Amino acid sequence: MTAQPLVNEVGDLVVTSPGALRLLAEPGSLELFDHLSRRDPATAGELGPVLAASGGTGAADRLERFAEFGLATRDGERWATTGRGIYFEIPDDPEGAAAARALSNVMLGKYVDLPRRWIADDEPRLDTDWARASGLLNAGFHATADELRAIQEELERVLTPYTSRTADEAPAGSRRVRVLSYFLPSAP
Repeated sequence: MTAQPLVNEVGDLVVTSPGALRLLAEPGSLELFDHLSRRDPATAGELGPVLAASGGTGAADRLERFAEFGLATRDGERWATTGRGIYFEIPDDPEGAAAARALSNVMLGKYVDLPRRWIADDEPRLDTDWARASGLLNAGFHATADELRAIQEELERVLTPYTSRTADEAPAGSRRVRVLSYFLPSAP
């Protein structure tokens, strides 16, 4: 039985099933989903190298499992994701919480080297205007869990007009921009 996907207002697939969260946390799954969601539909054969490069195996089987959870759809031999990205929260139930935390940790680890690669590959090629526009925000403060969630929701709201438009809708001179936001509360 295939799960019916729920897509939020910004086009992200809302993932709530512990099984889907665990699947996305498996080696290579997040890379496969990201690759497929940022490009045109592709065949399992075209996606095999993406999965293999990240330590995963069996693109065709993985895509079939994606479909079972509503993460991807198939049109003939071509696969596409059902959302532009993924959105999930850590639920209260122990199984769901463990699966969501595993995926969250995989995501944090996946993107940890992105700034270093950007410094080496992209930053040296930026003109001055784009170099000035790039940067980072590193702020420390005291907040409650509810306040931190509100900050995250507000950031999503601010970014929505930009994240929800297509490349065709973007103004002339625009470029793809990656925003990484890490919210890292200290342990008690």
